[in-house]
Amino acid sequence: MILAACEGRHWQYEIAEHADGYAVRMRDLYTGDVDDDFLTIFRTMPVALAYAELSAAFDRFASADEADDDGMDGAVDLELCERIFTDLSSRLCDGGISGTALEAWEERRTGQPRRALH
Repeated sequence: MILAACEGRHWQYEIAEHADGYAVRMRDLYTGDVDDDFLTIFRTMPVALAYAELSAAFDRFASADEADDDGMDGAVDLELCERIFTDLSSRLCDGGISGTALEAWEERRTGQPRRALH
């Protein structure tokens, strides 16, 4: 279930429930396809929302033309979103983890039996 979404110029960044917390994923605004390679999982909703807003601000800033009047506004917006994300992330001790790293962790956990050293 999608809890929130932030739109950039080409991508929508969706926050969805995940077994380990909250997942931020990218959806192409033109095709509606979800990019499976881009998935970041956070333990807290405020940090996930700040990350989605930061990603959307970066998407808007990166795709802005020099002729756009809001180019400077985009830079200010990006800087503000980055500060908010950094502050929340450090205060809540939630830096997020990529989906591929989590998959590798789970695969390793279920693979071989663990050995205890005494």
